Amino acid sequence: MPTPRASCPSYASHLQAKETTLRALLNSYLRETGCHDPRHAETGLVASLLDVGDPFRLQLSAGELVGTLRDFSLSGQHRYGAAFYLRDGQGRVTPLDMQDIIQRLLESLSEPATDNTHELRLWDMRDKINNSFTRMAAHIDDFHHHRGTAPEAALDFIAAEQSLYLGHPFHPFPKCSQGVERRAFDDYSPERGACFQLHYLAVRRDLLVEAWLDGPEDSLADAVHEVARQWLGERYAHYALLPIHPWQAGYLLSQPDILLLLEEGLLVDLGAQGPLAYPTSSVRSVWLPETGQGYKLPLQVRITNLIRENTIEQSRRTLDAARLIHRLRGELESDAFQVVMETGYRTLDPEHPALDSHRAAAFTVIYRPMPVEAQDACVLASLLEPYPGEVEPKLIAAIRHGAGGEVDLDRWFAAYLEVSLVPILEILARTGVSFEAHLQNSLLRLERGWPSTLYVRDLEGVSLDRERVTRLAAWPSLGIAADSPLLYSPEVAWRRTQYYFFVNHLGGVVNALATHLGVDEGRFWRQVGNCLERLHEAGDSRLTAYAEDLLQADHWPAKANLLSCFRQRGASPLFVDIVNPIKRVG
Repeated sequence: MPTPRASCPSYASHLQAKETTLRALLNSYLRETGCHDPRHAETGLVASLLDVGDPFRLQLSAGELVGTLRDFSLSGQHRYGAAFYLRDGQGRVTPLDMQDIIQRLLESLSEPATDNTHELRLWDMRDKINNSFTRMAAHIDDFHHHRGTAPEAALDFIAAEQSLYLGHPFHPFPKCSQGVERRAFDDYSPERGACFQLHYLAVRRDLLVEAWLDGPEDSLADAVHEVARQWLGERYAHYALLPIHPWQAGYLLSQPDILLLLEEGLLVDLGAQGPLAYPTSSVRSVWLPETGQGYKLPLQVRITNLIRENTIEQSRRTLDAARLIHRLRGELESDAFQVVMETGYRTLDPEHPALDSHRAAAFTVIYRPMPVEAQDACVLASLLEPYPGEVEPKLIAAIRHGAGGEVDLDRWFAAYLEVSLVPILEILARTGVSFEAHLQNSLLRLERGWPSTLYVRDLEGVSLDRERVTRLAAWPSLGIAADSPLLYSPEVAWRRTQYYFFVNHLGGVVNALATHLGVDEGRFWRQVGNCLERLHEAGDSRLTAYAEDLLQADHWPAKANLLSCFRQRGASPLFVDIVNPIKRVG
């Protein structure tokens, strides 16, 4: 039986979720409208009302939003005071609550349209922001009710994956979760410490489509195969087994078209079986410790801004990337840098006459076995967050626990750059392979508190520099189509690396370390600059060009999540320029 949940979040949980929601919204708005430093001296009535900190002003369509910055961030991850006001054109000052601020920011994103499109988008955005806020508050409250304080034990893979309570700091609704039907989802949420059996289907092989690196994997637990043999008897050899998320099974197996497939025996429902699965921070990906297997599962749930299906195109893209990485592993990997491989996918044939062609994406499973050595690694997005009610990032506690005491964080960060920045740039220069190494796709393994290995995952996000990678000796034998969606122009592949690693990933690490120490972020961005200077002098012309661009460019690219969501560009997000933090510190 699921553990009973508190009926409503406590005040402290509500307050933390509110502060986090407003911080993400304001920082996204500032970044995406080109306001890199909103600080502005304030006098008079408003000044007397403000919290301690640097006053800021933000011009909106309805007037000036005025408040305080408790912490200014070179990378835009500012922290705010609790009080906000709107000053209109006549100088009248009105206090604003969270809903007022949400409305004012959204109204300022664009001018009202002549039809109802604009109002519908405003309503949709407000709904998703409030969904995220409500779920975040409930998750934090659940932590306080069932765990209370930060655990004393060292973090492990699952504990880190299931303690990402706040999410992406530049997303307007990082914890939004909207299902296609109103069924409870909390019992499947990683933030609630969820674990559950997967649901399994037997799929008749003439309805099956699959592709693998090295042939089909028999990675399911023996108990699942035994149930299938009992159900299918002599037909067992004519079927393949497919794991399904239990929430997804509850939705799909009651649909009229799927009921027909079950009646015809093309699908056989084996029910919930086998070992426990643990959802990771992405919600729909799970790991089964008993078998060591991981699965990227489809869910008809809008998580952040997208329904999380696995289309055939996405699956083929993933396997194309896996083929290349598998062939180049000797050139890509080292003790310091590893790739969590995806080994294949299995789904229903979208061209089968008995199946709606759009249904396949709702069944497609991507196989992601977890390397044994990576099971001690922790997802960075979670490491950089404190536990609810705490101020110290989990990373700091993990470093101290492993080292048996405090560590010089300047030296630690220099070591971190050697397992992250250096291999990521060297691999791109040498092979043209770029990883989507943002914080939720990056796992860090520590040895005695010090950076040992960085693991990157989710090969769908790999991008290839077309001009570079197609010249590799291994390329002709891989069978990757000339129009593969993996292939990008050099400029786009480089932009993706700049954003995902330097802006998202390094920006988060730098902010967490600087905030913990109470120092300016420039202290760590100077170290990034020094590392790039060393690579610039290494002699490789392409590596030199990348390093020089990072050092000398006035701006770096950043994904505009707020504008992309508002303009419904989730599948093809917009980018904006942010000021190069290395140049800001000189």
